[in-house]
Amino acid sequence: MVRRTLRQLGPRTRAARVVMATALAWVVSAVVHVGVFVVDGGGWDGPVSWRKPIVFSVSIALLLWAVGWVLDRMPVARPRLAGVLAWGLAVTSTIETSLIVLQTWRGRASHFNVVDPTDAAVFGIMGAMIGLMALGLVVLLAWALVERPPDAATRWAVLGGLAMIATGLGVGQWLVELGMTYVERFGVVPDVVTHGDAVVKFPHAVAFHGIQLFALVLALGTATDLTAPRRLQAVRCAVFGYGGLLVFAVATSIAGVPADTVAPWSLVLVTGSAVAIVVALALPLAAARRRPRVPASLPA
Repeated sequence: MVRRTLRQLGPRTRAARVVMATALAWVVSAVVHVGVFVVDGGGWDGPVSWRKPIVFSVSIALLLWAVGWVLDRMPVARPRLAGVLAWGLAVTSTIETSLIVLQTWRGRASHFNVVDPTDAAVFGIMGAMIGLMALGLVVLLAWALVERPPDAATRWAVLGGLAMIATGLGVGQWLVELGMTYVERFGVVPDVVTHGDAVVKFPHAVAFHGIQLFALVLALGTATDLTAPRRLQAVRCAVFGYGGLLVFAVATSIAGVPADTVAPWSLVLVTGSAVAIVVALALPLAAARRRPRVPASLPA
């Protein structure tokens, strides 16, 4: 089952291999910087920390892998469009994340650092790369909406994941506005961007990483020969469950309250979302346990 699942998650086309190879390079970056953090020490929080190369390397690796996964599931082969999107996202994300890594090694804040001219230029280039990445992701969403995957479960996973990424882009724009407002008001780079007592990067991160869960559930359903209706049910549970978590993250941020604040509505929403995600993973895993085992033949 593990081999069949990994086969479902691997690249199939040239465009997918481009972004997935770039993703692998950023996984290596994350591992290297974990080692640097262990050796060098220092705090995990703050605007200048080894946390940033580690977290951003992992995050961009997951996003690029998801892009490759989506490109492999587009029903109409458009190699030129797929190639432009793959190379565009690979190059722009590499420049943006490399600048974050560079600033950390320089001992400078990477985000909202516009006081020094050099740092401001770096942040400006990062912003331009993010803008181009956002354009590529929006084009990918539009392509998926026009030429939707014919399989219902795949369609839910692809469109649900890309819609959440688009939500993350909107939250990211809000995050930038809050960060720049803080710099203009106080003249210093914020340790963390908040709205009230809410940390705005929380919904931003949640929105970008639902598609990986949907892809995993779909791959498990395919690898375990889950029937089409059951596979669709599993993916829908994942989308609705994770969507509930995203609604919770966005709602608490807009309200300006910490994510760990317990309220009746949030308790019900988070519990229901968690149950739906568990069901989404349990359906293919239960099917794997029911699959008949073929006994190994013994030589005469």
